[in-house]
Amino acid sequence: MRYRVMMALGLILAGATFAGWYALNAFACGMKPTGCGRVTLQWHDWEALQLFVPSFVAGVVIFAYGLWRHLRRRPVRRRAPQREAP
Repeated sequence: MRYRVMMALGLILAGATFAGWYALNAFACGMKPTGCGRVTLQWHDWEALQLFVPSFVAGVVIFAYGLWRHLRRRPVRRRAPQREAP
């Protein structure tokens, strides 16, 4: 269960980071005096990108670790019910 929570938190962190990156690009597009027709992601802008990459990588790593632990977990062995002696 906790590994599924880790996977969900990793996805949320990576998704929120990407959404923030997109929102920043949309804001920059709207601030242009000439305006813009569509939002494009500026991958060459390292000043802003360096703030988003670490949290995106952390989200992916948390998700991957949770997935790895979830797949590598040991199955729970259940005892067979014991019969009472007659």
